[in-house]
Amino acid sequence: MNKLSCTPQALYSPFCIIYAAIRLIFLGVIKSRTISSEGKVTNITPESLPEVKVTLPLKLIFEHEIFANSKCSILELAQLPKIMLGEGTLGSLFKVILNCGHLVTVRMIRERLVKPDEMESWINFFAGIRNSLLLPMYCGFWYGGEAFLVHEYLCIGSLQELLHGCEGIQFTPLSWEVRKHLAKCAAMAVAFMHNQVTKRGNNLVCGVVKSSNILIRTDFSACLSGYETPYLVPPATIIRRNPGRVAPELASNYQSYPKMFTPKSDVYSFGILLLELITGKRPTITNLGEYVKEKGKREGLKGICDKKMGEVKEYCVREMIAIAQVCISQNPKNRPSMDRVVEMLQEIED
Repeated sequence: MNKLSCTPQALYSPFCIIYAAIRLIFLGVIKSRTISSEGKVTNITPESLPEVKVTLPLKLIFEHEIFANSKCSILELAQLPKIMLGEGTLGSLFKVILNCGHLVTVRMIRERLVKPDEMESWINFFAGIRNSLLLPMYCGFWYGGEAFLVHEYLCIGSLQELLHGCEGIQFTPLSWEVRKHLAKCAAMAVAFMHNQVTKRGNNLVCGVVKSSNILIRTDFSACLSGYETPYLVPPATIIRRNPGRVAPELASNYQSYPKMFTPKSDVYSFGILLLELITGKRPTITNLGEYVKEKGKREGLKGICDKKMGEVKEYCVREMIAIAQVCISQNPKNRPSMDRVVEMLQEIED
């Protein structure tokens, strides 16, 4: 009886030793197995695993000397983490913090918009246009078969964000004086573009002038972004994505001929931008031309103006409304040139 009762205890000790040995071997195998950057399991021990970064095919389209002289290489930029800012007609927009500490915006251009050779040609063309009224373009490159554009990052953001953003601790409503100043900056930027010509001798157009493409610097001057869009994106796509801002000759469904942007269609969308500044309403939701007419009849100027502007000089606002209304004339021939729009805005008395 005693002999039998001792048998389990005699067997228990060897079993524990065997179990412990198997467990140590198993844990050793687990620790030696690592996961690669592609999600594949390897049996290389961590001590012998070299630090490997996956490098995709990289091709530089252009690089401005300002960026070339920085401490960040294009390859590093392509591999750095990207913070999503939003989606636009041209593609996804990201914020990237460079290793040197500077911030840039990176636009990943949508696939199959235009042919690669044509895209490179236009990117190089616009890279050669430099003006303080335009958002600086630092470089363009292909990485892993996708095209990227790198621009200066402006921390205040766009006019659209300032006009329609949610009120909070850091939100400051734009006064009338600031809105008038931004309107002049935007007008001068569009006029500048209209005075540039393509390699074929055609005047440049902006496609659609809108508040999301007016970026604000820390001194509250403005610059134009997205000026390359109408040359990289089909007109039909831009028209479809911008209801309320597009000139009637482009938005009409009764025209069978190809719809092309013109300086006069830019003037129309700029007129809508002026009304957006005055009313604080989104043109994608409200027909601003009709809104101003109806509100003006029923409530007068006070019913038209954005309440967040504070006090305004009525005659100044009326002059800007008049400029906007001539810009949004149904007949393109009745719209002024952008050079003339700049002059009219500068003539508004303070």
